[in-house]
Amino acid sequence: MTTPTPHNATSGKPNLSVVNNFVRTEKPTHKPAEPEQAKPHTLDLLQHLPDSTFKRYAADVAKMCDIPANTSLLIGLGIVSSVASRCYHVMYSNAEPLPLGEYVTCCQPPAVGKSRMLKTYQYPINKALKELSKDYAKRRKAAEDDGKDFDELPPLPVFSTDATPEGVDSTLATTSGFFALASAEQQILNTLMGASYGGDGKKNNNDLALKGFNGEYHASMRTTRKGYRGDVVGAITCFAQDGAINTIVTRNEGVGLAERFLMLAEPNLLGQRTFDEYFPNEYDQNVYNRVVGELAALSLTNPCELGDMPAYRLSKTAWGMIRSFRREIEPHMADDGKYSTATMRGTAGKVDMHIMKIATLLAILDEKPVGEVGLEYVEAGINIMRDMLEYLLSLLVDMEVIGMNAFENSIIAYLGKQQKATRKLIRTNKCDGKPWSEIPRSSLTNKINETVDELIRKGVVAEEETFYPNGSSQGKYLRLIA
Repeated sequence: MTTPTPHNATSGKPNLSVVNNFVRTEKPTHKPAEPEQAKPHTLDLLQHLPDSTFKRYAADVAKMCDIPANTSLLIGLGIVSSVASRCYHVMYSNAEPLPLGEYVTCCQPPAVGKSRMLKTYQYPINKALKELSKDYAKRRKAAEDDGKDFDELPPLPVFSTDATPEGVDSTLATTSGFFALASAEQQILNTLMGASYGGDGKKNNNDLALKGFNGEYHASMRTTRKGYRGDVVGAITCFAQDGAINTIVTRNEGVGLAERFLMLAEPNLLGQRTFDEYFPNEYDQNVYNRVVGELAALSLTNPCELGDMPAYRLSKTAWGMIRSFRREIEPHMADDGKYSTATMRGTAGKVDMHIMKIATLLAILDEKPVGEVGLEYVEAGINIMRDMLEYLLSLLVDMEVIGMNAFENSIIAYLGKQQKATRKLIRTNKCDGKPWSEIPRSSLTNKINETVDELIRKGVVAEEETFYPNGSSQGKYLRLIA
């Protein structure tokens, strides 16, 4: 990045911004829109990780399951965060706690082994729960044999089986405000985001998911069950079919849930698999199982609230690296910038949180003690988020959530139904729907005019002036050219 040279009083050159009595006096200059990304962004997230057992294990799990390595990495981080978020947090520079729970959604078609990958990463967590449950049953039986009271509650599952917001809410009082969801089915997102609640007109109840990412305060006011009041911390890992990301993006409705997710839909390997026997390196696998198993056991046997957890922290140098990265992407968030749409702005605005979470999770997996997170992990988090921003941009264009095709198809569909319409009518009727709701309101008219002009240039739409019988103009109407 280039830094503007400060004004020198002796140079005779005027300031870039002339301010008189706090009023900006120069005319604003219109910045041209950034060019649309022409091709999908190629990912190689593992290259950003320092050499470690987890890096090798994530690559090996990908090979074993015949699933792309980037997907393996994100699914692994999502699962690990479900127990790490119950044991530790990472601090902002002002000592405010940020939970470690990540929200991850990856998509692959049927028959690729999604459940196997999830079970592989969940194995040490489920094993720890099984061992604690056996120990609980043994101690309970011993107490009963001795005629003693035994009022201890059994170990609770880490992962909720009821993904509805109401179901999750009902468990918060017994989990001290923690929830974790993991599934190879899209239903986990449908219920969480209200897509299963009776149509598009039904209001989404995603308040818990929104608060769980940041560790915000939640107060349940429900009278039919024991409510919970306190900080809520969540982790969500959904590894489902292609519609999962579409559910998140299309039902976001401006509430900011999509920007909390790391979303990935890599090309599948179907038709290329050889089914050769392959297993992860035994040492790397054992280290992963031990580290994550210990996290699971600690989270289940010694639960504590978010603010009472041992805390990792970032150094001044690390915060400087994050601020430098944010300055790098900030110009792209301006109106007509490549990150100016609602989902991209939201995600870009939360890069610091994702970086903090990812860096701390990598440090924990590398068995670094509580304290300062190494710069190598912070650098890995920054590079991962830099790549994920570019990938998400190309993904949203490919899904026609944003991009010229999305806007053109929206107008074509509208004119197909209405037969004809003015530009003003299009603006009035389309401004609240996708993809138009993704762009800033101040850019809406310009974007509609730009899209209509391009459709006219392509010969898809015609714009003709119509007249009343007395010869006065009715205005210019757009119609599709048959």
